[in-house]
Amino acid sequence: MKTLIVDRVKLFHQMIETVLSTTDIDNVFASNGKEALGVLEVENFDCICVSLYLDDMDGYEFTREVRKRALYTHTPVVLLTSNKDEDVLDKAISAGVTDVFEKENINELVNFIERFTQINKPIDGKVLYIEDTQSQREFVTAMFEERQLQVDAYDNAEDALQAFLKNHYHLVITDIVLAGKVSGVLLINKIRRLNGPKGDTPIIAMTAFDDNSRRISLYHMGITDYVTKPIIKEELLARVHNLIHNQKAMEREIEFRQHYNSEEVVRRGLKLEALGKLTGGIAHDYNNMLGIITGYTDLLQTSLKDQPELIKYVEQIAKAGESGVKLTSKLLSFTRKHVETSEIVNINSLVEDAQPMLEKTLTAGITINTDLDENLWNIKIDSGDFENALINMCINAKHAMGDKGVLSIMTANTNVGKIKAEKYGLVRGEYVRLSIKDSGCGMERDTVAKVFDPFFTTKGEEGTGLGLSQVYGFIQRVKGSVSVESKPGKGTLFTLYFPRDNVAEIQDDETRVNEVKTTNENNKYNILVVDDEVALTELNAEILQAEGHMVETAFNATEALAKVKNTKFDILISDVVMPGLNGFELADKVKEQYPEIKIIIVSGYNDQFNSSENATRCYDEQLAKPVSGIQLIKTIDSLLS
Repeated sequence: MKTLIVDRVKLFHQMIETVLSTTDIDNVFASNGKEALGVLEVENFDCICVSLYLDDMDGYEFTREVRKRALYTHTPVVLLTSNKDEDVLDKAISAGVTDVFEKENINELVNFIERFTQINKPIDGKVLYIEDTQSQREFVTAMFEERQLQVDAYDNAEDALQAFLKNHYHLVITDIVLAGKVSGVLLINKIRRLNGPKGDTPIIAMTAFDDNSRRISLYHMGITDYVTKPIIKEELLARVHNLIHNQKAMEREIEFRQHYNSEEVVRRGLKLEALGKLTGGIAHDYNNMLGIITGYTDLLQTSLKDQPELIKYVEQIAKAGESGVKLTSKLLSFTRKHVETSEIVNINSLVEDAQPMLEKTLTAGITINTDLDENLWNIKIDSGDFENALINMCINAKHAMGDKGVLSIMTANTNVGKIKAEKYGLVRGEYVRLSIKDSGCGMERDTVAKVFDPFFTTKGEEGTGLGLSQVYGFIQRVKGSVSVESKPGKGTLFTLYFPRDNVAEIQDDETRVNEVKTTNENNKYNILVVDDEVALTELNAEILQAEGHMVETAFNATEALAKVKNTKFDILISDVVMPGLNGFELADKVKEQYPEIKIIIVSGYNDQFNSSENATRCYDEQLAKPVSGIQLIKTIDSLLS
């Protein structure tokens, strides 16, 4: 599947290329209409996507030029726009556009394009096919097998019904006129009388005698689709593919609901969802307050260097602010609204930092032994997430051991080969291994299989069943793996694999500060800061002005758009949650009109970064609140240096 994408914004090229990289779609990019029409002369495409606004023509004119070429008379042409109103739709249809998509709905566009890739792909499913004419039966069976569809073909309804009762099929296709005692119509009736999901299996009725009354009666009986002979190969395959795809999706949904839809799971799920919404709602305001506290604390520490009797008070305020940041991070991590701040770390230091707290938490009866590889490789993770995972596993070990026992924590470098990679779902390569072993009561095989399931717990009313599911989510996010080995009376061993980071090195805060100051020494920029929190806006402006930048502020998107129109800015820094247009909507409008402006989006939790309204990735960088002055300066410098 080959697609031509015509858009003037390079950032959009990069974004859609990232989205399409996980598909079988090959894409070619063009920046204007003339370039794209030239590409069409030398290459053939299965689909064409064009933005409404180009530098040399609009999407309507481009489409009309495409339709003049005989090769592209029926090729799907998709118009991409941020303004999908009736006027746009009318003009698009008149110009020959197949469909119109809003740029933020890229996933819908991918689904649309992938529809056209299904023509020659295998169909994964199993069909029961009944046809008493041998030549017709052999023709259709061969057609299905060519697409790798599993087919059980019968020449009579009696044998077919027995096969249907014994086996699982995703689709039944039957001629309505069959030789023997049972006709196709009667077979359809018998299937529809069955209770449960089997009786709801989709059915395609086939006939050479088409009339309205027959068709209506068959639909009343419960057929899913209706096909007339002679069969059009492509039409039948398309109908079969879509029905099987929908049926399998329905079966997965039913299986999911049956497995999880108990009253207790629903109650806990609703409670967790409510907690998540509440925490996410207050996170924005709380992080704003923390940002003001920590920001002005940084400025005070600089201003009071010559007054040591005062600087110690400021240091205590700074520590309290840092504690607030960590507390917010843990709350958001629990509700899965945590902004990940990955960094290059050596987990030996994280284990050593956590050991005093673990010794107090696990009580004196538990001995903690550590065996940490001195030459351990670096990895890239969120330190807070790692700490939470370590604590969760150690507390579980404590419950398994009781008042006395031995907990061993080990780290090592390891190379994961083909066999181990397949076993643990990893990519072959270099990993850091963390092992946590306890001398506790151990677990049965059935229990081991469920330990990472949400809400599964062996602690009765004392447990939530969330700890190990959070560990599993964390290790999946970093593209690692976790395994469990346990036997009753033999203790439990958790083994976590983290991909090695071969590029970056760990730096201390002082090095980072020096880097920022050195790199940014001669680079002064024009910056617009947008946030409805006045104190935070003024703080960020003061920090940036101290670095020599020209800074203007705005307290909502409307004010920001007016300033962007009248002033040339290098950088726009915007909060997400604001009255009127939010930060993503502001960024989208600015990028469309002024693509050269770099945009930094700041938010209190990552659900905002993953929302559908942000699908176009209209910003250049994202930062999690509260943002330190050093972090802000470094980000600006990295974008424009």
